[in-house]
Amino acid sequence: MFTLENTYEEIINTEPLGRALCNFFPACWRERIPAQHTGYTMGHIMEEDTMDWGVPFLSEAFLECANLLMDIAENNRFCFIPLWSSQEPSCPSPSGMARDASFSRPHWKNGIPDADVNDEGCVWLLTGNPSVDNFAFAHTAGAGSVPPYESHAIPEEKRNQTGKRPAVIICPGGGYEMLSTYSEGIQLAQRMERDGGYKAFVLNYRIAPNAYPLPQMDLALAIMHVRAHAGEYGIEPDQVLIIGSSAGGHLCASEACLYEELKKHVTDRLTNIGASSSVSSVYQNISARPDGIGLLYPVISFLSDYHEGSYLNLTNNKDGLRELLSVEQHITPDYPPTYAFTNADDGCVPPNNTARLKQALEKAGVMHLCSTYPTGDHGVGLGYDLSCNGWSEEMLKFFGQLW
Repeated sequence: MFTLENTYEEIINTEPLGRALCNFFPACWRERIPAQHTGYTMGHIMEEDTMDWGVPFLSEAFLECANLLMDIAENNRFCFIPLWSSQEPSCPSPSGMARDASFSRPHWKNGIPDADVNDEGCVWLLTGNPSVDNFAFAHTAGAGSVPPYESHAIPEEKRNQTGKRPAVIICPGGGYEMLSTYSEGIQLAQRMERDGGYKAFVLNYRIAPNAYPLPQMDLALAIMHVRAHAGEYGIEPDQVLIIGSSAGGHLCASEACLYEELKKHVTDRLTNIGASSSVSSVYQNISARPDGIGLLYPVISFLSDYHEGSYLNLTNNKDGLRELLSVEQHITPDYPPTYAFTNADDGCVPPNNTARLKQALEKAGVMHLCSTYPTGDHGVGLGYDLSCNGWSEEMLKFFGQLW
């Protein structure tokens, strides 16, 4: 296990970290370490270097990501599931040979995809391997995912149930330009499994220059895949929650509006890539509609006071998409129950995005809870050191009413 005493070079020169670590720890974060510091220990780097927003370099998060990836490589505790496949994908066997056979595709080695490959072949779900540790997120949870208070939103017997659980698919944010997979993916998955009793999945979806509908298709396919494998994953197929942060929130909220159209795009694409008739028939009978939606400081509208980067990255400035992808315009009474929160001082995505969503949900009579916290700005993840530190507890309690 790597510690603060290991150098950056030692860690990055270990397979598969050099090629795959940025699946978890964004490349733009790693770039905060100047070339002349790569021989330093991670403890020294934390003293010398800072993140863009002024805090010390996130060495402990870097180490958590590195050790998690090594656990995957050595113990097969988690698995990366490639979604766009001509054969219905599933978690690999614990056998290394079986893993290699299952993942004979470009940009993958030993069941682990290369980082920063932004095409159909590297759209994946990360989850605990059912044949090794189905709730691996709960069992490997880092200290950063533990709330600074006792979590009581979900009763203990429900958190530790041995029967089927609800599922959650988590979509990190990043303006449809990058993915904050550690703070808005892995840490949320750890919290949801350990304290919520969920079976968690983290989605790596396509980003710019891939434009609509490709990212939304990736999420629609992820929802259908999880339902198709409900027995293998030990989940209830009609209890699939999706959670997204910022642009990932827009991804979730818009997919829930457009799921029927997106399902058609998905099944057509599977046919085009030569998916077997059994795969096509399975997905024809599975809904892409989520059963609940959790949104963290989400992008909702592209009509006014919107996040321009998300709009440009998702649409490539193509005409006719502004209103289609403004979620508040398409909320109907059958929209899934929704939790959302924002911070009043958010300087990136205007908080009135959440206010517009709340208005539309109220008008349609959809079950919802939308909260605005006083401070915290944007991109806070679990936000335990901020005024919004209770948002995840609030959300767990909200969805605990449903299942």
